[in-house]
Amino acid sequence: NAGILRDAASKNMTAAQVDAVLQVHLKGAFNVTSAAWPIMREQNYGRIVNTTSGSGLFGNFGQANYGAAKMGLVGMMNVLAIEGARNGIAVNAVAPIARTRMTEAIMGEAGEKMDPELITPIVVYLAHESCDRTAHMYSVGGGKVARVFIGVTAGIEDVAQSAESVAKAIDQIDDTAAFVVRGGPTD
Repeated sequence: NAGILRDAASKNMTAAQVDAVLQVHLKGAFNVTSAAWPIMREQNYGRIVNTTSGSGLFGNFGQANYGAAKMGLVGMMNVLAIEGARNGIAVNAVAPIARTRMTEAIMGEAGEKMDPELITPIVVYLAHESCDRTAHMYSVGGGKVARVFIGVTAGIEDVAQSAESVAKAIDQIDDTAAFVVRGGPTD
């Protein structure tokens, strides 16, 4: 976990602000993982816990660069979970919210309930040898832990579809009453 922010509304964001955040969050995680990966493969065991963010998972004003970097980690997690499965390597992610030097000024009173120590239990579990989860994401903060997932709705199938037929069926396409959660080495 490494973190910097270079917040700006998209209309004001510079390429340098994007590059700096991608370098620290995404490339930093890639470099650390790349160094550990051959050792984990050799020993047929490993645990990787990436740190994503609600800004990437759900969006946050002024953080297009940060959100993109943090969702890049989700993509990396999904691929590595597939690649690592045959070598006993599990790869998961947490999206923590906690009071830190980076967040305490903006959290106000809410930050009083956001002890960083409340993030530790899920990370310890995900890093433990008894953890059988891989390609999972967890939102964690203030004592709450919840799984976050990407789901695919039942949608429609129509080989003769047009923009008009899609528009007519958009509510059915968007209906989340039935969905599939994909991800991990068995999908």
